[in-house]
Amino acid sequence: MIRRDDVRESLRLALPVVLTQLGSMAMGTVDTLMAGRLGPEAISAVGLGSSIGIAPLIVGMGTLMGLDPIVSQAFGAGDFPRCGRAMRHGLLLACILSVPIMAVLWQARFILTHLGEPRELVDATAPFLRVWSLGTLPFLMFATLRQFLQGVGVVKPAMWIVFGANVLNFAANWVLIFGHCGMPALGIVGSAWATTISRIAMCVALALYVFRRPVLHQYAVWAARGRIDRALFSRLVHLGAPVGLQFGMEVGVFSAASVMMGWLGTVALAGHQIALNLCSITFMVPLGLSTTAAVRVGQALGRDDVHAARRAAVVAYGMGIGFMSLSALTFASIPHQLVSLYTGDLAVADIAARLLLVGAVFQVFDGGQTIGIGALRGAADTRLPMFVTIVAYWVVGLPLGWWLAFRGGQGPAGLWWGLTAGLTCVALVLGWRFYVRVRPERLAELKAH
Repeated sequence: MIRRDDVRESLRLALPVVLTQLGSMAMGTVDTLMAGRLGPEAISAVGLGSSIGIAPLIVGMGTLMGLDPIVSQAFGAGDFPRCGRAMRHGLLLACILSVPIMAVLWQARFILTHLGEPRELVDATAPFLRVWSLGTLPFLMFATLRQFLQGVGVVKPAMWIVFGANVLNFAANWVLIFGHCGMPALGIVGSAWATTISRIAMCVALALYVFRRPVLHQYAVWAARGRIDRALFSRLVHLGAPVGLQFGMEVGVFSAASVMMGWLGTVALAGHQIALNLCSITFMVPLGLSTTAAVRVGQALGRDDVHAARRAAVVAYGMGIGFMSLSALTFASIPHQLVSLYTGDLAVADIAARLLLVGAVFQVFDGGQTIGIGALRGAADTRLPMFVTIVAYWVVGLPLGWWLAFRGGQGPAGLWWGLTAGLTCVALVLGWRFYVRVRPERLAELKAH
């Protein structure tokens, strides 16, 4: 039986987290909208660059989500110093992860060329990605601090910081893309600089909050430096690496779809990026609820209350699927009006509107699968979701999409129907997994010790 307190507590955590996710997404949306004033080629370059760049970045962020069960379960059990220890080890892991991620992104020209992208698109995207990659470490450190705060139930500071970063990002885009205030017009590279500057500001602001807020000292955030706790660091990697790979599989399949869309031409790619951006905006709501599910499930299991953990998951599912159902109706009802916010190019708008109709179909399943991932993460169950994601996206979804697009004659929409099939598989399997695994008799298996 769902209680009012379950709904109230989920809303208390979820609303700031959702707004934080929307704020993070808004930065990319502003980049796309402002770059769109330079033409379809600029939209394609910024969209492709962001799609390629976000994949390794999300792998890193997902790996750091191993903090979710560790911090939330420690908080639920009253072991506050372990929360701070986990955060400090997360910051170390963020530094380690940033090195290979930046190394990969600096090879953007080589990667894009060998993916078969047109030369003019490569020439525009590679410099964008190099500058964009400079924000990798501050992005991952901000993610670490945010995961720690969410695990102990503090969610508003990150929200306000992201809101401020959006104002900074808009101003920096305006100045650097178009050359205002005496600055040279850098075009889409200016957009990349705006993103990097904003990420640095976010990291510094949240770090100041965490380390200067007296109430957080009970979590030993300022504990004396000692040896690395190998068991804790190993547990963090053990829980986080499957999440990182799982997130990478999902983002990577959309990045691969962007690459394939580039084979269909610049117009198709621009339409794909617009539709994907709109779907990504609505996705931020269930993604925030996924984080809420991870925190509330973890805290309940830390108190040895499996029934509360199950209720927390049900509430998150209800909110997320309800919202995505409304999103689906909106996409199906006014696709052309939504697309017109991005571009006046009729060819691009037509493709984007048709893709939004497919997006309306997968909205509910997209919301369900991410909430299932979060609920299972709170129960320290990260390996099976990883394997499910790999099979559903890369064995079912992407090959089916490729066949429909290039052999079945459905073009851009075919790729999206393939992605829909993959998302549906993940949503159904993970929902069943949580139902059969999170039970009182299996409590010992659900702990993140």
